[in-house]
Amino acid sequence: MLKELKIENLAIIKSVSLEFDNGLIVLTGETGAGKSIILSGINLLIGEKATFDMIRKGEENLIAEGVFSLDEEKKKEIEKLGILLFDEDLIVRRIYDKDGKGKAFVNNVRVTLNALKDIARNLIDIVGQHSHQMLLNKSNHIKLLDKFLGDGGKKQRIKINNLYEKYNEIIAQIENTERLRKETVEKKELYDFQLNEINTVNPVIDEDISLEEEYKKAFNAEMIKEKLINSRFLIRENDKNILNQINNLIKNIEGIAKYDDEYTNILKRVEEVYYELEDCDDILKTFENSIEIDEKSLLYMSERLDAITKLKLKYGSTIGEILEFRDAISKKVKTFDESQYLIDTLLLEREQIKKEYYEEAKILSDMRFIKSNEIKILLEEELKQLQMEDTTFEVRIEKRDDILYNGVDDVEFFISTNIGQDVKPLWKIASGGEVSRIMLALKVIFSKIDNIPILIFDEIDTGVGGETIRKIANKLKDIGSHTQVISITHSPVIASKANEQLYIKKETIDNQTTTTVTKLNKEERVKEIARMLAGDRITDSVIEHAKELLN
Repeated sequence: MLKELKIENLAIIKSVSLEFDNGLIVLTGETGAGKSIILSGINLLIGEKATFDMIRKGEENLIAEGVFSLDEEKKKEIEKLGILLFDEDLIVRRIYDKDGKGKAFVNNVRVTLNALKDIARNLIDIVGQHSHQMLLNKSNHIKLLDKFLGDGGKKQRIKINNLYEKYNEIIAQIENTERLRKETVEKKELYDFQLNEINTVNPVIDEDISLEEEYKKAFNAEMIKEKLINSRFLIRENDKNILNQINNLIKNIEGIAKYDDEYTNILKRVEEVYYELEDCDDILKTFENSIEIDEKSLLYMSERLDAITKLKLKYGSTIGEILEFRDAISKKVKTFDESQYLIDTLLLEREQIKKEYYEEAKILSDMRFIKSNEIKILLEEELKQLQMEDTTFEVRIEKRDDILYNGVDDVEFFISTNIGQDVKPLWKIASGGEVSRIMLALKVIFSKIDNIPILIFDEIDTGVGGETIRKIANKLKDIGSHTQVISITHSPVIASKANEQLYIKKETIDNQTTTTVTKLNKEERVKEIARMLAGDRITDSVIEHAKELLN
């Protein structure tokens, strides 16, 4: 149950702090007093979106806080969602700043709005005009039916959901493979030509670099050999060669070396030069002998470099890029060669999943069919108690051939509200008051199945009156015997059945409009119900009527 509710700076509310009891609680007050704002505060606690215009004028932020008490079953459900509970209370807090930043806390732990919605789904069910529209929307009927299936239905839907996802994944794979195959068929001749062209040359990484170096040497071999011969001629071959000149220098220095050690040192250095030159001559001779003028090799290297250059112009600026291009189209050609086998395999797998899907969908369909008959009986019984005793209700289930996320069933609620009248789709038949009663009847059934501890009804009395409103009031009272019920109402009959009545009033304080909330005692309730009955024209008879309603 909701034990406490605190709201600050929400619309015209400056600050309210409410405590709630068990049973049926009603919020009453004049139109525009702020009853819907209280509901907005509760909506914030269940993860509904906050907006800037919800913040009271002149304030920096709005705050909503609720304290919920939980039974053991709800504690277990909440703990499964990762929330630590240290006692029976769960504290939810929302803060929203005027700069658009919002925060949500559960037991002082910050959570996302989605997480808050998951938690609130176990605590509160709000029935308002949105719920009525939801009931009239055929697409929601299958969801409402499935809520009655319990854990067994939930597990069965998960099986079907998984098969649905697998089926669509395989469809996507087949379509993608067929698309690639078609693209490859259209370009296969080109791919084969490109592969043949690259594989004919079959370049190796960095081959062009080494070839260019070899080619430069081969292309200049004749000139290099001539320079080598000329260099050796200068060192040793002619009469005035360098070695002879250095040899004469050695002899000259030898003649004076005995006169001074410095001359001896110079002699040694000149001798080293002589031997170094001799060694260089031997090396140059080796180079000279190694150079051969091979026109065939030169032609091969030239043609090879030309072939690689042509590949670069078409397939990549480097040999590495050319090989990457070759690998890519090789993969496409290979995929084409294997694609038909893959498609055939996927088609077989699709058919197997399709078969499994229809088998599991039939199980779910059977569950829905059985439960739909139970709902018909339960709902018609509840509607009898709400002045709709001539109502015939049907849950029609038709099979579809499509593979869909929630099975093969097309579910729609049909109704007839008069004897002798054929059933027709709910949206065509039901008036506003009838929709309210049908929704109430559904909630009565749901409350027994879902074990939702808090039901909130926003003006469930819309469009109904007389004996019908008395029936609705009694039904809300009955629900309140096992579930906390909070009802925003303009009906004095509903208000009179409440275990607790809160009066919402709009006042002007310090030139600002604000909403106040007062828990009424019995005498105050008489006055408020009298106001609800007669407005400003309250007479002794109206007071007596109010007292009768309360007794």
